[in-house]
Amino acid sequence: MAGRRKGEKAQFNIRMDAELLRRYRDFCDRNGLDPHGQIINFMRRLVESEYDFQEKLWEILREQE
Repeated sequence: MAGRRKGEKAQFNIRMDAELLRRYRDFCDRNGLDPHGQIINFMRRLVESEYDFQEKLWEILREQE
């Protein structure tokens, strides 16, 4: 991200169904997971998989030239 310093943090707020949040927290409690950490891990995997997808797509397109 251009202009962002390494280690800089940002906060965001989301709205969700109260029942979904309760079930998510229950799931994390049952499995010994940090609810906030799981969201961050999910976001990281999502971003990394999108990047990997783009790289793979470019590789295939280059091979077809």
